[in-house]
Amino acid sequence: MDKDRYGLALSFWTLALQYLRLVENVSRETVSQGNAWIYSRDFGEGEVTADEYHYVTRWSDHSIIIPLLFNLFHGIELLAKGFLLVDQSEPVRMTHNISVLRDKVREKFPDENILNTFFLKYTDESQMPELLSRFLVGNELSVDQLYPALRYPSPDFLVMRKYTSLKYQDEAGTPFFAALADDIRNLMEAAVALGRRLGKDSD
Repeated sequence: MDKDRYGLALSFWTLALQYLRLVENVSRETVSQGNAWIYSRDFGEGEVTADEYHYVTRWSDHSIIIPLLFNLFHGIELLAKGFLLVDQSEPVRMTHNISVLRDKVREKFPDENILNTFFLKYTDESQMPELLSRFLVGNELSVDQLYPALRYPSPDFLVMRKYTSLKYQDEAGTPFFAALADDIRNLMEAAVALGRRLGKDSD
């Protein structure tokens, strides 16, 4: 493998892992505080201020879920493109068709079970967590339309995206965040190991 090409791939992996690490860290914070969105206290203790409420619920899904998912899918895109870049014959374009990227990675690295399982779980409508599939169905979107839907509330300035199904899950939503954090941790270990193996080929 050409060293310059490997260096380019490495830059994509490095940035991808930063986005994914952010998602992991935020997800663990959401789990640790129970994903609460209702905060109350005894009447005698005084009224809850807006600042107090925002502080207590700063990691709750209604505060972070949309940018968190954007970072998740951007990290997936960068990671996939990085692994495709190691093949000098593979044209990698500035597109966001995440299902196409997923399938190409699986074709080139069929034995990378952790990598491919993660990509399928979060980018295949038939396998993704119910929280994500419910959002797609409610907005009549495909997985390739999910990424833009997280970037703009109304990509065409006509149709408004409905985000309520992603929010206010309370404790029932914590398993999604816990699983996501663990999945990312396993993915990053597998991605780093694969990247190092590919790096040896560029020596």
